[in-house]
Amino acid sequence: MFRYLVSALLYCSSLSLFQAALGPSSSEVAGWWTRATTNFGAASDYVATRTVLRIEELDKDGRVTSTEQGETRIEFKGTERIVVVVKAEKNGKDASDEWRKRYGKPSSSNSDGDSSRGGPPGGFDATPFDPKYTKDLIRGEARAGSAGILIPYSISTSGGDIEGTVNFSSSGTPVEATQTWVKPRMFVSSMSSSIRYTQVEDALVISGMNIEGEASILFIKYRFRMSFDFFDWQHVSQ
Repeated sequence: MFRYLVSALLYCSSLSLFQAALGPSSSEVAGWWTRATTNFGAASDYVATRTVLRIEELDKDGRVTSTEQGETRIEFKGTERIVVVVKAEKNGKDASDEWRKRYGKPSSSNSDGDSSRGGPPGGFDATPFDPKYTKDLIRGEARAGSAGILIPYSISTSGGDIEGTVNFSSSGTPVEATQTWVKPRMFVSSMSSSIRYTQVEDALVISGMNIEGEASILFIKYRFRMSFDFFDWQHVSQ
């Protein structure tokens, strides 16, 4: 009897591992993606009131030649949002006044018609769950990874096509996405990013992002690396 019990337990264990290796069904994946897109859309009702960012310039061998970093926060004056520079430095020297001038400039619109303060050109703001890019996104087959469920995707944008992979938890919550722009346009010769997600009440927000790429301006190539971390999310009225 004991031998049969052990055999049954081993069989059930093997079956569970096999099912886990297969990953979720296509209907489960569709449900995860739809929920993530809905929750990401709800993130427009929230704003990160504190941001920490770092910008590095690199030489052709990948060595850091310049570093700029700082922290900003958002204060509300009625319906107006005011960006306050808490601190900033460039190559070890204080750059707070320079940043205050930078953030004090008026907003400009990018090629997709979005108004933002120093926002990216059209297509370079694309992420997998943004409702704006839903019709341009193609989702691939899910597979089991070492730390969750991996789902590849591609997005067609005005800034070039994107290929990426989202890492979902076993319960269907997005944890991270990595993506690369294939043949990017404008003055960017290469760009890739990694995106970290977190849930704030009913919204799926980006808690952090790393971007790395190379741009060409007047036949001069610049390699860059940037990181953004977002904190202290607050619900705001539209």
